[in-house]
Amino acid sequence: MLHKKIIFFFSLLVVSNFGASQNQKNIPEGYFKNPLDIELKLSGTFGELRSNHFHSGLDIKTNQRTGLKVYATASGYVSRIKIERYGYGKAIYITHPNGYTSVYAHLDKLSPRIEEYLKKRQYDNETYEIQLFPTDLELRVDQGEVVAFSGNSGGSGGPHLHFEIRDSAARPINPMMMGINVPDTKKPLVKQVMAYPLDENATINGKNEPTLLRLIPLKTGGFKTEKLNAYGTIGIGVNTSDRQNGGNNQNGVYQIKTSFNGTPNFEICFDTYAFSETRYLNQMIDYEFFKEKKSRISKLFIPPGSPLSLYGNSINDGKLSLYEPGSNSSYHIDIKDYQNNTSKIVVDIINDEPPTELLAPDNDGLEY
Repeated sequence: MLHKKIIFFFSLLVVSNFGASQNQKNIPEGYFKNPLDIELKLSGTFGELRSNHFHSGLDIKTNQRTGLKVYATASGYVSRIKIERYGYGKAIYITHPNGYTSVYAHLDKLSPRIEEYLKKRQYDNETYEIQLFPTDLELRVDQGEVVAFSGNSGGSGGPHLHFEIRDSAARPINPMMMGINVPDTKKPLVKQVMAYPLDENATINGKNEPTLLRLIPLKTGGFKTEKLNAYGTIGIGVNTSDRQNGGNNQNGVYQIKTSFNGTPNFEICFDTYAFSETRYLNQMIDYEFFKEKKSRISKLFIPPGSPLSLYGNSINDGKLSLYEPGSNSSYHIDIKDYQNNTSKIVVDIINDEPPTELLAPDNDGLEY
């Protein structure tokens, strides 16, 4: 038994060190299987914008029922059991030999042998809320083994399974990147587009204030906005969501890319992030607009000092510099879900004249 334990931990160590430097190209797609034996329908996607945090997994619908069998998505061992009245409710964590950990939350109950392990320790400690860390030899599980039954425990708004995959650094990873397949043939929804002046001299349609742009549907299925007159350094924001097949829940999108006059200038992709980054969500959105309208507009430019790793390649942090009066510019937004269904928006921009106060001579009102 000791020999097996040494081999198991050595394999974890080797793969964990490798996993720390992984990028999307060597994600182990196909290693993990669906945690439920029903067609997956989502009430929440990875990276979805929630109150003060990004959603760290998939919320899988259980047809408004509790008690569905929850399967180990890959072989490994139960490395953590956490029982709380709020939050994740009843949850288990399974560590796999490739260094990843899968998480199953809002459960109703655990499989008989795992439930027995839990009940004994709850009884010994005389508490319902408890957190346990079994060793790698105590609760081994095989891929496809029933480890729990779905529920509605903790801070759940209805029966569902919250499912996560985390890497060896405990960063949540989009489970769709691991081959967890969710049928989706619907394009993301486009709700609002906002233009922002980013300094005191910039103008949007002659004013130094954020301006909602009217959306015009196109026969091609995309959108364009009303023409925008702008001067100075500006930014664009978008309110968008996605729907998968089998439901009308408005969930988060996977990727947004923009281009300015044909050159890529901004990207955000909801593939992985660190839990320490989640508090910067309110910097990423137009928080003042959200407080007033309860509508989240994502900024398609990087706020000063933002540490979010969700951002990809950008030019000038995604900001647009418009200082040539009379010239025309074209700004494109591509919004994608994980199945590559894409909604496109075109913003035609006319470079405006600078504000009159910038043209007036600065002589402090003195006559010479």
